[in-house]
Amino acid sequence: MNNQIEIYNDFQKMNDHQLIMHYNQELGNPVWTSSREVFFTALNAEFKERGIDCKAISDGGNGLNLSKEYEAFISGKKVFLKKDFLNTPSRIELDFKSERISQKMECYFKRTISHSINLFQLLEHTEQSILLSFEHEHLQTTIDGTGIHNYLMAGFDARNKLIGISFFNQSGTGTFGIQTQAKSVFVFPQNQFDFYASEIGGFELVMK
Repeated sequence: MNNQIEIYNDFQKMNDHQLIMHYNQELGNPVWTSSREVFFTALNAEFKERGIDCKAISDGGNGLNLSKEYEAFISGKKVFLKKDFLNTPSRIELDFKSERISQKMECYFKRTISHSINLFQLLEHTEQSILLSFEHEHLQTTIDGTGIHNYLMAGFDARNKLIGISFFNQSGTGTFGIQTQAKSVFVFPQNQFDFYASEIGGFELVMK
């Protein structure tokens, strides 16, 4: 019983990415013991407690799938299978809180454990938008926007709720960068959408 309580307490101290990492580390192990049963029971309970959508790795509501093909990651409060995101671009949906119809678009989706990002290197070979999901353990991510012109960046928290907008339009020499506590950022050309600037505040990010 003490061991079970300790496992529950340990999971409560972890962030969402750490929970998924522990899940992935246990996949493909055919050995089943009472301690592993306690581990996965506690893990599944923690997912439910946090309101995380685990349908992608759920075993018909009876527990969690444990084969290697179910290796997963989390975006917002939803779990996705890595195998479903091997190719780019991935489809995402921008959802407005207003009564406007949601806009669907193609964008490059990139997961990264880096806490220092160079936008120019990411954008120099594409004119498409980019969604970056940060999976590091640092509080902030440093984003180098040197050389970027007429791009907007929307930052989202762990629940994919908008927390801020940045405008990249550097002129002259020198470097330009920002630090953000966002868990994911959506970077797109300023003229890509036909909405008013005031509507950006109604962004919600929904991955499909």
